[in-house]
Amino acid sequence: MTTNRLRTQNKLKTIQRGTLVVACFSIVGILSYFIIGLLQTTTSDSKASGQLDFLASDPINNSEIICGFTWEKGLPSQSDVGPSAEKMSSVACITTDGCENSHGLCAGNNGRSINMFLSADNIFNSDGIDVGLDFRRYEASCNFFTRGNYFNFGMKDGFLTIKYKYKGENGKLYSVDEITKYEIPKDTIFRNYRFFYNPQESKGEIFVENVAIWSSHDDDGRNLWWNETDDIIIGNEMNGESCKKAIIDNVIIRSTVRGRTMPLKLLSFTAEIQGKNVMLNWFTNKENGTEYFVIERSIDTHSYEEIGRVKAAGKSDELLAYALLDTKPSLGICYYRISMPNTDIKSVWVPVIALKYTPSPFPAVEPTSASGGDVN
Repeated sequence: MTTNRLRTQNKLKTIQRGTLVVACFSIVGILSYFIIGLLQTTTSDSKASGQLDFLASDPINNSEIICGFTWEKGLPSQSDVGPSAEKMSSVACITTDGCENSHGLCAGNNGRSINMFLSADNIFNSDGIDVGLDFRRYEASCNFFTRGNYFNFGMKDGFLTIKYKYKGENGKLYSVDEITKYEIPKDTIFRNYRFFYNPQESKGEIFVENVAIWSSHDDDGRNLWWNETDDIIIGNEMNGESCKKAIIDNVIIRSTVRGRTMPLKLLSFTAEIQGKNVMLNWFTNKENGTEYFVIERSIDTHSYEEIGRVKAAGKSDELLAYALLDTKPSLGICYYRISMPNTDIKSVWVPVIALKYTPSPFPAVEPTSASGGDVN
């Protein structure tokens, strides 16, 4: 549990550095890439002044985190990433006996449920979803994540339950509504419970401590479906039997990839401070009609602004390198992501990377031209 706790605490302090998905590399390329990665993350001091990791080694999903709570900021409704709760039980409170004795969320001692509402927001309306939390059981039944009448992940009589809908190519809706065979131990130990739906494979899975205990699969390319105006409720009917102890911690909601063929394979996306600038580099080994990349920057992971465009190869099955220099980075932690607005995919979520920018007193190093495209 210590390893799980440390990973989760680190990941909600900043956004992930990026997915390290490596395919079709030569042995030399793989070794070179990971040596660079090790140099970037050898010590906490180097992270403090350079790139910060966020979920870089997650075995399930490296997509963008859109909302997360660790309750380390002092207010029960305040998120670490993404939208904060609009309303919740007035007696819910933060205690210091959360997962691994950090802060966690307690329902209070009068039998009221947590009922933490996240207002309907377009960032939740993806074709797939990945939701997880650390939870310890005091009651028989409760709901972890609920959205209207179409999505619920929770527990009934001690057993994990899942309910969701997805849409087929003919527009027909299909339902999954099941009580799994996994019974949550009533031993007051925090464990991580997680539901992940991948629209590319039309596959839903439930994980306990990153081990799959349930799955359901249909024809590829079927997207999750729900009423986009419904709020999300965390902790519906969850009161911890008025135990006066933290019952949930480290709530994380991630996006997943769109339910269509991705237009490229992104091998890495990194950022590095160079004097008073930030150099962004990324590699692809497959492109299918990609005309250009748009690099966006944010200071809060919610609102992004374009900082530059880089011409892409168009179509390629070769390893290509790209680069863009941010000459006006924001002080403190800033976030970067890549988008491809020219594709016929409405939204392509790619790994978001974070960098704590503190200008170097040394002169900036002039960037070299990218081998895979022109830097505009």
